[in-house]
Amino acid sequence: MNKYKYLISWIGGKRLLRKKIAELIPKDIEGYIEPFGGGGWVLFYKERWAELEIYNDLDNRLVNLFNVVKYHPCELARQMCYMLSSRTQFEQQLNFDGITDIQKAAQFLYVINYSFGAKGTTYAVRVKSAGGIIERVMEISKRLDKVNIENKNALDLIQTYDNGQNFFYLDPPYSKGEGYEVCSTKDFEHEKLAETLKNIKGKFLLSYDDSKLIRKLYKGFDIIEISRHKGINNYCPKGREYKELLIKNY
Repeated sequence: MNKYKYLISWIGGKRLLRKKIAELIPKDIEGYIEPFGGGGWVLFYKERWAELEIYNDLDNRLVNLFNVVKYHPCELARQMCYMLSSRTQFEQQLNFDGITDIQKAAQFLYVINYSFGAKGTTYAVRVKSAGGIIERVMEISKRLDKVNIENKNALDLIQTYDNGQNFFYLDPPYSKGEGYEVCSTKDFEHEKLAETLKNIKGKFLLSYDDSKLIRKLYKGFDIIEISRHKGINNYCPKGREYKELLIKNY
């Protein structure tokens, strides 16, 4: 197993739940599909899930980053060598759009790694170094070698790859909570996703927040109640357990 099982932190990432999620993923699948790829925490948890693996996200910054990590890891690593943990450099990078795909990937990777809560907005003063970025790039590049990277609407992607033998792990924007601007919860059509999943041929496992809306939309499916710590960097004051649901059709 690779030493590094992730590239970036990401709001809504499944670092705390991926072991449980992995235990629920069927073994007899031809394809493993993530329509809402995000930081890829579940994808990277295992060396390989299936012969066919698809990472998809609608956020162009994520798709560009993973494409660059896959095809140009050495150039990206070279760019990162000149980026230090510095408030001044962080603010400079916030205002730097980049020209090439590699420059854009380096800027995005730096800002996410050195921002508070991985939100990409405010510089985080670190007691410990965020180190390991270059090493993670090289390791994840190997992991992505046979992964197909898509940049499609999630519902369209499901329709494209739903052949009855492929498995879908879905981690959509939650019905209430925080998300990046590109996948804001207020704009996401939860009802359309539920309708799509009720009619697919393949198996799916879905991560969601525990809300009345989600329980109503997925009534009749196998619903597993779980909870995790709610807080930045796993800091969880008393009483801050966040309830979530894992929903599956098998």
